[in-house]
Amino acid sequence: MRDSDDADRVPEAEVDSVGIHSLVGLPTAERGPLLPVAEYLAAFREDYAQDRVTMVDKVECGQHFREPGFSSWDAFDRGAWADSLDLLAQERPKMSEQFTAAERRGLHLRRVRYVEIPPSDYVVWEMAVLRQRVDLGEQIRVVVGQGRPGIQAPPPRWFSELVILGTYSLFELKYKADGALAGAYRHTDPLLIEACRTDFETLYSSGEDLAAFHTRQTEPVLRARCAGDVR
Repeated sequence: MRDSDDADRVPEAEVDSVGIHSLVGLPTAERGPLLPVAEYLAAFREDYAQDRVTMVDKVECGQHFREPGFSSWDAFDRGAWADSLDLLAQERPKMSEQFTAAERRGLHLRRVRYVEIPPSDYVVWEMAVLRQRVDLGEQIRVVVGQGRPGIQAPPPRWFSELVILGTYSLFELKYKADGALAGAYRHTDPLLIEACRTDFETLYSSGEDLAAFHTRQTEPVLRARCAGDVR
């Protein structure tokens, strides 16, 4: 699906972006070093803690990710849908601490989630996670498409996730073929960050409220998966 023949057909709700489109089309040599996972996480935590960062925006396009070690995902991965929701509920207090800390420092967390229809099982599960995050304070909108969002560069360029930390830095996450995190590129060019943030705002304003999307599109599938569980 990443290199779909439908790649050039861009849904009306999406945008032919200059900032993000240019970013994902950069030659590897112009990206700087790929930070291994541990270095990326350390760099992200350091940047996230900067006082000048008052907004964290994420654009998430991958339809399949691996999140080993997250108990709810582990249960989902073995097909235990109902257990995965129970474990997600148990994670709520820990998640709440993140949002309480963000609110205390005046930090706003926003996300655009690109979803292909029909949604993958991963997306169906993730929507339950994101719905809980919305309850706790994250602002999330869904952009629906098929094959490749308009913000992608031509094949074979494909990005799964971008995280913009205010005007301070931007992380372009890279994933392995199986959906496991491989690392990230860190960008600090203020003009590039500004252009990508402009694209984010356009996508965000065109998206649908996540709660409404989940109620209509993925929650019924989630209920059916849970009903089919054999504990």
